Amino acid sequence: MLLSRARRDISLFDTALSTAFDRPHRLDLLRTFLAADHVNRLRIVLHDAQSIGRDCPRLCALMRRYSEAVSVHQTTQAARSAADPLIVVDATHVLRRVHYTHPRSVLITDDAAATRPLLERFEQIHEASEPALSPTVLGL
Repeated sequence: MLLSRARRDISLFDTALSTAFDRPHRLDLLRTFLAADHVNRLRIVLHDAQSIGRDCPRLCALMRRYSEAVSVHQTTQAARSAADPLIVVDATHVLRRVHYTHPRSVLITDDAAATRPLLERFEQIHEASEPALSPTVLGL
């Protein structure tokens, strides 16, 4: 699993997060990652950031516990056309779905050069987003 490779940074873009993201095993990996070092960061950008409060109670609890390390943004109109969910780990691993409606994905591991354009893609989407949920309040 890609999350188990994380040592410093996890950058995730998707249209929304579902209950599938909130599974205990996945949250255990995120908890281990965030607890490993105070400089570790989890950045999440979504078209529908409210999906976290609605569908991911475990993630909400994790965000409250590690509020300094987790940021959640929602895309602005400028980035609403982005339709290629991706997760970039430590600028060397990436999983990208070609389109959110299709299961076809591309997995790159241990290749910073191949990952760089997709990290840049994430940064572009992140720049066209705004803070959505306060990890301590979570908009609830």
